[in-house]
Amino acid sequence: MKTIGENIAYFRKQKKMTQEELAEQLNVTAQAVSKWECDSSYPDIETMQTLAKILGISVDTLLNGTPELPQTQEGTPETIDRRILLIDVKDDETTVKLRLPVSMFRQMSQNEHFKKMFGGDDNQIKIITDMIDAGLTGPIVDVDTDDEKIMIRVENYEN
Repeated sequence: MKTIGENIAYFRKQKKMTQEELAEQLNVTAQAVSKWECDSSYPDIETMQTLAKILGISVDTLLNGTPELPQTQEGTPETIDRRILLIDVKDDETTVKLRLPVSMFRQMSQNEHFKKMFGGDDNQIKIITDMIDAGLTGPIVDVDTDDEKIMIRVENYEN
C-alpha cells in the first residue's frame, strides 16, 4: 500500500502539475507540498478535501491509493436480484441517497421520471442493468464536478 505522500505525488503528476502549481492552488508553499510527498508532514483535513478535489479524486483515494475498482461476482439470477443499487447525488445544498434492490431498479427504470434522473438516456440505464446482470459489484459511476458529485454502486444485500 502506498503512503499518503506517494499518493499525492502520483495523482499530482497524473494532472501534469508541479509542486509549485499545486501549492498555489492550495494557498500553501511548495515546501509544504514537498513535505507531504516525502511523508514528513500531512495536510490538515480541510486542505485534504481541497487537495482531493483539485486532483479529481476522493479523499479516500488520496488516503488509500488507487480507486476501488468494480468486481465481478458469479451469481444466479436470484442472488443478483438480492443485490442493492446505491445512488448518491450531492450538490452544494442537498444530498440525496437512494437505496434500491436491483429488482426494484429494473421496475423503476421503466418509469419516465426515473429515466429523467439519469438524463433521459435509456442506454445508460441498460448499461447499468447489463453490468448488474453480469455480476458486477462495487462502484459503477463516480462523477465529481464543481457543481455535484454522483456515485452509483452495487453491493450484496445483507439482512
